Formats: sequence, structure tokens, C-alpha cells
Amino acid sequence: FFFTTYVRKLTKRVLERLGLAGVDGVSCIVSRCERALQESGAPGDAVVPVRFFQPERHSCEASWLEIHAIIYPTEYFGAAFTNWVNIGDGMSSRHAESCLTGFDYLQSDSSKPEFCTAPPKTLTAKGEPIPLLFTSGTFELECIKHDIATLLQPDDQDQALPSPNDVFLYPGGMSAINAVARALSDLGISSGVFGFGWLYTETVKILENRWPAIEIYKKSGDEELDRLEGCLKSGRQITALWVDVPSNPMLITPDMPRLRLANEYHYLILIDGTVGTFGNVDLLPYADVLMSSLTKMYSGYANVLVGSAVVNPRSSYYEKLHRQLTVSYEKPLFPGDIAVLHDNSRDFVHRVQVINRNAEIVAAKLAAHPAVERVNYPTVTTRPQYERIRRRDGRYGHLLSIIFRDNETDLRFYDAVNIFKGGSFGTVFTLSTPFAQLATDADRRRFEEAGIPSHIEWRM
Repeated sequence: FFFTTYVRKLTKRVLERLGLAGVDGVSCIVSRCERALQESGAPGDAVVPVRFFQPERHSCEASWLEIHAIIYPTEYFGAAFTNWVNIGDGMSSRHAESCLTGFDYLQSDSSKPEFCTAPPKTLTAKGEPIPLLFTSGTFELECIKHDIATLLQPDDQDQALPSPNDVFLYPGGMSAINAVARALSDLGISSGVFGFGWLYTETVKILENRWPAIEIYKKSGDEELDRLEGCLKSGRQITALWVDVPSNPMLITPDMPRLRLANEYHYLILIDGTVGTFGNVDLLPYADVLMSSLTKMYSGYANVLVGSAVVNPRSSYYEKLHRQLTVSYEKPLFPGDIAVLHDNSRDFVHRVQVINRNAEIVAAKLAAHPAVERVNYPTVTTRPQYERIRRRDGRYGHLLSIIFRDNETDLRFYDAVNIFKGGSFGTVFTLSTPFAQLATDADRRRFEEAGIPSHIEWRM
């Protein structure tokens, strides 16, 4: 939700090189790939793309020193920054730091002649001033894809098994969601897109950007399923249905077997399974594409951003979806980031077991406290529905939310509780967040419509 220190430093260097440092009314955003800038949020005729690259070099390091930047009027900063947050195709801190070390050796190219610059420094045959990457990331990338495919193997052995080739990795969970949305749009899906239950706020923004007429069934109980089924029987066309399982922060699980009305009515189901995690729930049989923020539980250490999208090999749309995601896959993850994720994920299964146990104990204790109106946790909210997707060795997860009986108690609890405060979850340390308090006014209205009170405490 902000530009990191190294990204800000790299942006400053770009503006200095182009003679724009300190110029009023001019802003810049840097990215790892050209496509991200095409979705910058600023009008196309208002932006100037600039590419920085190392001339006549073909090493692994040189390929990762390529920077794509856009120069645009500051009046569009709000839209550009919102897209940076929502789309998630920006540049990581490690990548930006690496680019800073070699920036003076980069040439720039642009449709605007004054933005075409020569490198201030040139490489010599005597030495390599640019630090070498400690890994190409190829081995670690394949290990992670193989690991995810293995974790997703269904309890029912009759189901088709995903392969590492079905796993696509992106520079964040939102990037994975946006990539799937882009693939659907590129496949010609222009209408009939629905959301079911409470969707993550940024997910809604991505979907509304592509399908402004999207309709969302905000609650996910039997009544909403009856409405959905009635809608389908009346002849209403649904092409794609997005759902978070369980939802965040209400921890509600829909009746997934029943939601597979998709088999009868031929629509896609796109599931964000971040909260459930690979280790606890078996969601791939119900999804055409299963997305997850690996930044959360799979990484666990809050020091790297990565997301995944897995195409179900049993989906009747498998060939089209897999082909489109492959065609639109622009650039892999920065090697330093993928190496950190690979190292973090080695104790994933053990961490899931420990956090499951701890969260169940905390949820039970809080639910019994007289100051607490309700605890949202899969054992409490929609347990029968959750049990239908729970793996044989799975439990109920790491995320819970607390609704106190009044705002005053909520504030006292937040100030007094001796744990870290932060907006992520799935970490090896406990975090607490005043969920609704951090939302915009527009988001708070959406929360109220969905029955999410202002005094909800999000804890994990």
C-alpha cells in the first residue's frame, strides 16, 4: 500500500536522469514489465513510457536490470497509485535495489527524444562493477511449483492431479488475481461476471475495473445460493463466479459442492483460497482456477510478495485458460524474491499445524469472554460447509476476527494487547488489525451492507 524505500530511490534516479527532478506537475512510476504500465490508470495520451536497459549484454543480471517507467502528470497520481496497489505488477524492493546498483550503466529509450539517454558509465573488460545475482531463480521456481502441485493433490485419489506446469507464479496475490481476470477478459468474457459472498476489497476493485456491471451476492448462505440458482433457472447467463474461501474477515465458507452448479450451467468458478491455505482445505476440485497469496501462510515471514494461480486439469475450460495464462505471462519473478520464498516455505506444513492449534485455542477463549459479541472462525461461522472442504489432516486455519460488544472495548483491547499491529496475516508472529477502522468511507459503507460492524478486530 506504499512505495518502498528502494522503489522511491529508483524513481528519483529515473527522474534525475531524464532532467525532471524537482519539476512541478510531473510524476513517475517504475515497474518490472511493460504491461503493468499499460494498466497504469493514467490516460494513454498523458503518459510517456521510458525503457532503461543494459546495451549489448545478454547475462542473467542484464535481463533483470531492465526497467520500465512512465512519466505522467501528477494530477493522475491517485489513479496510478491505486492501480499500483490493486494490480500488483510493480517492482519488489529486492529488484529495485538490484537495479540501483547498475543504474548508471543503463541506456534509456523512449518515443520522446529528450528521454533517450546514454549510460553515464560504461562497462570495461577488466571488471564487472555490477554485483552478480547469487541465483538465477530457475531451480527455486521449479521447486516451489512442484511443492504447490504436491500440496494441492486431492484427498480423493480419483481426481486428476495438477502438475507443476499448471502452477503460475506472480509478484503478489493481487497480481495473480489480476492475471486471471485479464485472461478471462482476453478470452472474450465481457459480461455475466458475478461475485459470491464477501470478496477482498482490492479484488472487487480489479473486477469492477474490467466488468463495471459485476453483480455480487454479498452473503453466501443458503438463501443467496437459492437466489443464484433461481437466477440461473430463469435463463440469466453467468460466465464466471468469483469467491473467497473462507472469506476475510468474516470467515464464512459457502456450500462449495452446491456452488458447483457450474457443472450444469457451464460457468467458471474462480476461487481465492488464501485464508484456507493449501494445507487445510481441498479447494481445487471446486475451482477452474485457484488463486492464493503466497505472501501469507506459504511464506509466513512477511518479507516477500508472491502470488499463485493454479489451473484445474479437470476443468472443461482447462486448455483455454492454461493457454491464455501462458500467452500473457510476461516476466518471471525476480530471482532474489523467489529464493527467499523457497527458503521460507520449507517449514510450511509444520507452521500450518502449529498455527492451527494456537488459533483454535485463542478462538475458543475469546468466544467465551463476556466482552465479546462474536468470534468469526470456521469452527463457529459455517462449520458444516467448511467440513465439506477440509482435508483429512487439515484443521481450521490461522485467521480469526473478533466483534466486541461496543467500540470502547474494541479500542481498549487494541491498545492493550501485547502483539504486533499490522495488515497482513499468516505470519509466524501474531498480528492485530482494526479491520474496519483502516478502510475508506466507501469501503465502510460496503462493510455495513455486508453486516461487518465498525468495531471488528482482525487478528491472526
